[in-house]
Amino acid sequence: MSAPPESQRRGARAVYLTPWGLYSRYMLGAYLRHIMMVSAALMTIALTIDLWPQIPLFSGDPAAEVWNIARLTALRLPDLLPPFIPFATFLGVVWSESAFTESRERLLIWNSGRSPLFCMMPALLAGLVMAAALFVVDAWLRPAAIHVQIAEKLGREGIRLDRAQSGGNHWIALPDGLLRAEIEYGPPLKLHNVTIYKMDSDGHLSEVDTAAVAAPTGHGNWRLENGRYWHSTAADQSNVLSTSATAEESETPFATREVAMVLDPLWLHNMGLSAQYLRLDELSRLAGAQIMSRDLSGYKTRRQVIFGETLFTCAMALLGASLSLLYFAYQTRWLALVTVLLAGYLAHFSSKAFLLMGELGYIAPFFGGWLAPLLLMAGVARALYVIQKRRGLGVQLRDTPHYADATSE
Repeated sequence: MSAPPESQRRGARAVYLTPWGLYSRYMLGAYLRHIMMVSAALMTIALTIDLWPQIPLFSGDPAAEVWNIARLTALRLPDLLPPFIPFATFLGVVWSESAFTESRERLLIWNSGRSPLFCMMPALLAGLVMAAALFVVDAWLRPAAIHVQIAEKLGREGIRLDRAQSGGNHWIALPDGLLRAEIEYGPPLKLHNVTIYKMDSDGHLSEVDTAAVAAPTGHGNWRLENGRYWHSTAADQSNVLSTSATAEESETPFATREVAMVLDPLWLHNMGLSAQYLRLDELSRLAGAQIMSRDLSGYKTRRQVIFGETLFTCAMALLGASLSLLYFAYQTRWLALVTVLLAGYLAHFSSKAFLLMGELGYIAPFFGGWLAPLLLMAGVARALYVIQKRRGLGVQLRDTPHYADATSE
């Protein structure tokens, strides 16, 4: 039987998608409730593993130490929580959908003729809420919390990352040579026991500067204090260093000397800190700096991940909802449930794998931050397409039957 012409359907009541209707509010509340429960369980385990070995660090007055442990717990949450938020979002959505199926509420919605595409709205809203929470915690609260721990030398991380102590001698690659120095992280930033080796365009040693102290003066210049320098004046610099040399090379002492050195002071100030502990403005500056280190790929990847993980969180919520509709819309079978949970874990694992590959320079920083969410969104689109086709519906909203959807909302 052919469909009635458009002229005969003009009197039909128009029906619109209502993102904040009764169904959407009900499912969004269920999603967020279960996401919070999963997050609380994961954080209980993570905090126990993280804090238990640190208890011996607190051995003073019991009342004061209880307060310090409570503060440390609050400060460790922004560091431990962000990696789990996308997976907790997925688990919370799957939990809600499974309960929805077991109570036969999903069957009721299915029989009402509601399109699976319309059923994605609560998952999308839940994903947006959790993505916003993740951005706030990861981009702002995490760096702020770790800097409080460092300033107060509170806990294991505060002691390990203490900026007041030197990390010993560092060898740093420069575009035109090498640097060896001890770093006083500051502020103000200073280098101690400095030795600078400069090479010419052919890779031969052309200059050596040693100094007790070096400090940046801006515009790529550094002020050296109480040191000596040697500069090659030989016509053939390839023979400057020779095992057959009979005389020592002469060094010129100086009280103060300014040299040009391509070395970012902000990078030195934050050396030893993971990219995840940097504030957004510092991260943006370091991602565009000239750094002869693997840290540069870590900074660039981290900047992409901060924004890419928001899309990934939304995609995890949509993945949980779409796979639940695909595999157990009518009945929750154990094999189907395990399959869905395994798919979510693989998505979570892939995001961490791409992050590591981006930080180590195996893939471009953009792909390190965005490849996982983009692939996940493609998987969600494919799952929704299969669901729509199985139910004999179109792939566009205007092709889906609404029935009394506006009234039910």
